[in-house]
Amino acid sequence: MPRIVLRTGQRIIRGPLRITADGIGFPDPRPDDRDEEGILWPRVVGEETGSPLYADVNPLHQRAAMEDPRRLLCQVGMGPATVTPDGVLWLVPRPTGSTTDPVRTGWPAIRTAEPPVCAAHAPVAARWCPRLQRVGYAAVLVRRAPLVAVQGTLYRPTGDGQVDAQPHAVFDLDEDTGRQDADARFLLADHLVRQLEDVTEVDLRDPELYRDAVPCDASR
Repeated sequence: MPRIVLRTGQRIIRGPLRITADGIGFPDPRPDDRDEEGILWPRVVGEETGSPLYADVNPLHQRAAMEDPRRLLCQVGMGPATVTPDGVLWLVPRPTGSTTDPVRTGWPAIRTAEPPVCAAHAPVAARWCPRLQRVGYAAVLVRRAPLVAVQGTLYRPTGDGQVDAQPHAVFDLDEDTGRQDADARFLLADHLVRQLEDVTEVDLRDPELYRDAVPCDASR
């Protein structure tokens, strides 16, 4: 079962939050509430047991899978993603429907909040992801995948004692410094976003892709 999603025994804690002119935080701050850039993340409580909730991503597992460019993790097993001389293995929605289809003309840069996969778990991820089942997918090897954004809910004091909450807010990162806009102090993150560049499509039916492949969590 994919570890990137929540289980029925878990829930996400997004508050209460303490909101000041200097940013947001939990009333009882913990060292692991924030990432290295100081962005606040929700908490996940409960045992990783029960049925998978395929529509609900565990934000802390998503962050762990996408955060370290030297060790990108498979969204199914949360072990190392497959890395080949042609890049890291990813599954992406398949573009369709026009003569400028990227499959025909060469893949453009693609932004995604979906972590990569290992070859052994790629068919599992393709089968279990509701979005990929709905729109179709392509398997690609990616030579370059910079971290380009963080997204979540933006909380801002309005000046009259109220708080304005803007869901699905996206803050682009400076690729050279990794710094966010100052307003990111008021962001409760839920996804990291990477941009997939220098992409080569591969066929999941190709046996060469599975040469020496073992599940990324086989040693656990």
